[in-house]
Amino acid sequence: MSTINTHTTPPPVFGAANKPNDTPPTPPTPPQEDKLEKGPEKDEASNVWKALRAVPSSLAGALIVGVGGAAASLIDVPRITLNAAKSLAKTPYIGTNLKVMTGVLMPFAAVAGIVLSPIAGALWGLCTGFANGAEKGVAEAVKDAVHDVKRYHTDVAGAAVNWLKDHETGTLPEGQEPFDIKVSGAAKGLVGGAVSGTITGVSATGLALAYVVPGTIRAEAELWKSDIPLPFKIVGTPVVPVATALAACLAPAAGALYGLGMGAKDSYTKGLGEAVVNSGKAVKEANHGLYKAIFD
Repeated sequence: MSTINTHTTPPPVFGAANKPNDTPPTPPTPPQEDKLEKGPEKDEASNVWKALRAVPSSLAGALIVGVGGAAASLIDVPRITLNAAKSLAKTPYIGTNLKVMTGVLMPFAAVAGIVLSPIAGALWGLCTGFANGAEKGVAEAVKDAVHDVKRYHTDVAGAAVNWLKDHETGTLPEGQEPFDIKVSGAAKGLVGGAVSGTITGVSATGLALAYVVPGTIRAEAELWKSDIPLPFKIVGTPVVPVATALAACLAPAAGALYGLGMGAKDSYTKGLGEAVVNSGKAVKEANHGLYKAIFD
């Protein structure tokens, strides 16, 4: 009689006959400490280099666009004014009295444009030169500044001249009279333009002188509170006063030009008194806006 073997080896589990008992160990990940340490240092060095080349780029941009804008304006503004005068004389849509009033005011607007061009150009070149110099280098920033002057001369001024030439002539619909004002209205427009231009020009100058220092202080404070890299804060500190001073220099001519146009319109449509009142309102609104922007 045979005996039952109670110690028989159990059958293997299905699918596990050839499975290794242990998984090979995962190789250790190389340490990344060197890369982590070198990354911030590399970025900081790059920011220092960018900040250092931004300063001469901003100065070069201000000089190139400022001088170039002034030279272009001496050529373009008289050309635009002459074409505007021709278009004004030829157009059938405006009557004689309004043409005379507008024609008298044109030279004053031309002078304001010539005065504003070098200041606005220097401010534009200062800001764009700083940004372009930081990102592209001094040489590329200079090229961009020269391109801006060329674009102003060919694209902006050229397009204005072409537009005026295209609108010199036209035909009134049958039965329609040209828009015109009375002789007294034209006279009031000229007087109102002169008075309002003086009010807004003088007031804008006063506001610029009053707010340029606190505006500069506020701009410096915002610069240092921002999260831009420290090297840009350092080199940007002396650039801010130059930018605010240029912006303040725009005020006299810009204010006078605004008052000239709005005062003439308000005077012949509503009267000289209304033009003076509206000039005061414009000055008050400008003062309120500047105060809120700087001190709030």
